[in-house]
Amino acid sequence: MRHAIAHEEEIELLERLSKELARLGVESDLRRSLPGLAVTTDVPGVPLYIFVSESGNYFDWRNAEMRHPVGDVTGAAKRIRGFLHRDEPAERS
Repeated sequence: MRHAIAHEEEIELLERLSKELARLGVESDLRRSLPGLAVTTDVPGVPLYIFVSESGNYFDWRNAEMRHPVGDVTGAAKRIRGFLHRDEPAERS
C-alpha cells in the first residue's frame, strides 16, 4: 500500500510532536528509519510508539486505536501525555 505522505513529511511532523512533548515534560526519541516516535513510559524499556497514519492526517498510537489530527500538534501532545498518565480513556477519537 502506498503512503499518501512522504517520508520527510512524516519526519517533520514527528519532530514537531517530539518538541511539543518535550515542552510538556515527556521524553521521546525519533526513529527515522521507521519513521516513528518512541515515547518514554513508566515501564522501563517499553516505549509507546507514535506514527503518522498512511493518509498523513493523524498521529496514531496504541496500534492506531488512538489518533489525533496532525494539524493540532499541541493537542496531540497533550492527549499522549494524558494517555501515558491514564487521564484519558483508551478509545478512538
